[in-house]
Amino acid sequence: MRKKSIGKWILFLFMVALAMLYVVPFLMMVLGSFKTQAEASMFNLALPKEWLISNYSHVLESGKIWRGYVNSAIITIPVTAISTLLGAVSGIVISRRNDKLSRGIYYYFIFGLTLTLQIASIFFLLQALHIYGTFISVICIFISLRIPFTVMTFCSFVKGVPREIDEAAVIDGCNFWQMTVKVLFPILKPIMVTNIVITAIDVWNNFMIPLFYLGSAKKATVSMAIYSFFGRYNRDWQYVFAALMLVVLPMLILFIILQKHIIAGMTAGAVKG
Repeated sequence: MRKKSIGKWILFLFMVALAMLYVVPFLMMVLGSFKTQAEASMFNLALPKEWLISNYSHVLESGKIWRGYVNSAIITIPVTAISTLLGAVSGIVISRRNDKLSRGIYYYFIFGLTLTLQIASIFFLLQALHIYGTFISVICIFISLRIPFTVMTFCSFVKGVPREIDEAAVIDGCNFWQMTVKVLFPILKPIMVTNIVITAIDVWNNFMIPLFYLGSAKKATVSMAIYSFFGRYNRDWQYVFAALMLVVLPMLILFIILQKHIIAGMTAGAVKG
């Protein structure tokens, strides 16, 4: 018994130390965003002597953050909605059809998780389609990158849903789309919310793809705007911290609001009903 308790304490202390690796930099960023230049440059967890809200107003006025918010939303919202919807429908069909074709399609999507982004080939493809430098091109790239993971998670979740639910819905006169929307989608809510949050965070914070394929400062996303802002204020850490907080805040709020469903979606596949 003593060995077990010691092992639990060691595991607990390890998890606390691991959590501090994320919590400490985040707290440093939050506090630093309200400090003066001299205080923020010290990179510590001390409270600011005076809480400067003006740091945020300065960033909003000079950092073009609002334009970055709008551009990021134009990309993030459709990518999240389309990839989640397509992944959900594909996962339902693949999981419910027990044949070689469905298994082959499933492994095709799984294979997509192992592929890396081919920057040059995608560039020439977008140019050939005459959509390079548009939001549509970036949206299509993100959807293609997110679909494999989304299909995999939905397939794993749907396999835990009893087939009797489908049969009962068909007996009651539902067609495939009615069964999917009215019966299965409410059951799939935890995994749908999980995919929405993961996809939104991934797309919102992505810097490389918009940089390579948008090709216009007017279409810069919020992460690109922060990069440009840091280039001008690389010594004014109070402004850098405030800018980073403005980037993190929307996704942080989204995560806090939906965290209950995210936990349910993450753990649902671990228990067989």
